[in-house]
Amino acid sequence: MKKIVLIFLYFTTCLSCRSQEKIDLEKINFAKNYKEILNNTKFQTDVREIVTTLPVAYTKDVKQYKFGNISFVNSKETSIKSSSVGVLINNTTKRLTCGIKIEIEDTSISNELLTYLKSQYKAPTILSRIPQKNSEGKVLGNAAYYWTLKDKTLVLVQYYEYTNNKPNISSILYSVDNQVTTSDGHKNVVSLIIRTFTP
Repeated sequence: MKKIVLIFLYFTTCLSCRSQEKIDLEKINFAKNYKEILNNTKFQTDVREIVTTLPVAYTKDVKQYKFGNISFVNSKETSIKSSSVGVLINNTTKRLTCGIKIEIEDTSISNELLTYLKSQYKAPTILSRIPQKNSEGKVLGNAAYYWTLKDKTLVLVQYYEYTNNKPNISSILYSVDNQVTTSDGHKNVVSLIIRTFTP
């Protein structure tokens, strides 16, 4: 009887570990419905993501996601800003995934993500460099980079800011299908993102 109980516990543990596998956003199939990617999370939708102008569904429950070997952690509930994972949607009719938007409010994860992207995709095209120190000796502003791949483009924007008088780096990573256009069909979304972060 003890053996049966132990075997049952073993299989339950194995199934539990499998269900806790993180979803790798680097390998997301853009043809999927956004609900498949945000499965098992509480998510919200917005009619327009501010930079891409595309509809977006997003969650602040980021602990079940990763990008390559970079895992994400949920922000504290008391945080003013919080990390999120968003799925950019081609339009409100088809509702197919056409990109990912990851917001990271953690300096070490932001730095790890830039290092990972450089190791995987080599040197990026630089849209804007790391800001110089201001007259108070603080680095404020943003740096932006992009990598054009076969089917998608990655754009990483890092914001240099101070929270409670401590330096902090937050990041936004866009991973977008190269062919997707804005909801009205007039502009290429990748070009729009690159233009937005080019000084």
